[in-house]
Amino acid sequence: MKKFLIALIILAVAGPVLAQAPEGGPPPIVEASHNAVVTFLKLTPEQVAEWDVIYKDHRDAEEPLQEAIREVQDELDALLEDENPDPANVGELVIERRELGEQLLDVHMTYHEAFVALLEQNQVKKLRFIARADDVQRFIPAFKLFELIPRR
Repeated sequence: MKKFLIALIILAVAGPVLAQAPEGGPPPIVEASHNAVVTFLKLTPEQVAEWDVIYKDHRDAEEPLQEAIREVQDELDALLEDENPDPANVGELVIERRELGEQLLDVHMTYHEAFVALLEQNQVKKLRFIARADDVQRFIPAFKLFELIPRR
């Protein structure tokens, strides 16, 4: 679950870059990824519509937090460039940055829980399979190196 949360955070940070679509719709990578999730989990049209709503709500909730995090981080970086930064100011900004990060994590958890709630049991199993696969992904090259996984 921890790695899944990290992946969500990475997507949250990378998402705005990827989501800068040319006019007329989402960028191809976002649309292709959306379609891959729909296909793999065999989401119904109703589930897709509900997912699209909760995803939009999620994005709307995370954007101001991401902007606030950037602003606090910029302030902190500028402060730390000084030869003798005020420790109290540094501490306040570090605490503020941490609190904003926790709020962002809550937004992601709420989104994830809402997504899981719209799934049927067999779809939840498939989602858990993907989460487990993500957990072991870093070990796969070692198994391939020693030819413990058949070549394809």
